[in-house]
Order: sequence, then structure tokens, then C-alpha cells
Amino acid sequence: MKTTSISLLERLRAAPEDSDWSRLQEIYLPLIRKWLGRVPGLGEEAGDLAQEVLIILVRELPQFKRERDGSFRAWLRLVTVNRLRSYRKQKARRPKLSLEAADAFIDSLADPNGDLAQEWEREHDRHVFQKLLAIVRSDFGAATWTMFEQFALQGLPAAEVAARLNVSVNSVIQAKARILKRLRQEAGEFLD
Repeated sequence: MKTTSISLLERLRAAPEDSDWSRLQEIYLPLIRKWLGRVPGLGEEAGDLAQEVLIILVRELPQFKRERDGSFRAWLRLVTVNRLRSYRKQKARRPKLSLEAADAFIDSLADPNGDLAQEWEREHDRHVFQKLLAIVRSDFGAATWTMFEQFALQGLPAAEVAARLNVSVNSVIQAKARILKRLRQEAGEFLD
């Protein structure tokens, strides 16, 4: 199994390699693009703005300080909202952008207690978790992954998984623990 001593976020702040920046882009660009695609009237410009958010993220990441669980996720949402507001101000006279609808969306996303911000939180975690699963999957054999998938992801009882796969219950529990440990190593502060 490939081990990682520090999380991606820590590597990006300390001594990033090109692969770390690629990983950040692989994980976050689709999520940011998807959310920007929901802004009324933004259309195809969502992709460009997503790239701009990622550039800001790269530039500002060394100054990011984790203050509590979810602070990276909230910070990323705030960076996205601020970029949207800047864009909105720059393009205020453009008829293509539905200003009232865009403003309402941006304000709703900016409110940390609002429904849209809560949806951002849930989707962030779901999206990042799926990306991290894909990243760490190659670190484990097929049998270990199958035990983890059935026990941890599908929620089957450990005894049932063990019986299905003709392994011990302890093997099933250990498979889950090993993969979760690897996920935590990779995720670090990206996922609470």
C-alpha cells in the first residue's frame, strides 16, 4: 500500500509537487464548475470562472488556516462567492447575465446558514469522498476493496460480508480500517 505522511492540503502548503496541484484540480475543478453552472444566466462562462476560482485557490492556499471542521469547505465556498460577485460587478451592464437571479443565487450561496450553502457542504463532501475513493482504490487489492465496499459503503453487516467472501469477520473490519485510514491520510482537511 502506498502511504502518505501528510494530507494533500498540507503538501500544497508546504512543498507541493506538480502532481499535488493536478490532484487539487482533479478533485475540485468539476465541483466548482458544477456549482458555477447553476448561476442563472452564466452559461458557458462558468468554466472560465471555475478556472479563475482555482487560480485564486492556488494563490491563496498558503495563507489558509484551518480553524474548525469544515473551514476549508467554507473557505472554498467563500472564494467562489467572492469571484462571482467580482464577475457580477464587472459584467453588470451585460444583458446576458440575469442580474436579479444571479444576485439572489450568490447571496443564498454566501449565507452560511442558508439552504444553498448547506447543499454546497453536502455536495462538497460527497464529491470529494468519491474522488478520494477513486484515488486510493489502486492502493488496495480487489478482495480488500470488495470487503470495504460491501461493509463500509453498502452497509452490510461484517458477518454477512465475511460469509459471502469466505473470510473472517476480522478481515472485513481490518479492510475497512485500512482503507479509511488511507482516505484520512489523503483527505486531511479537505474532508471532515
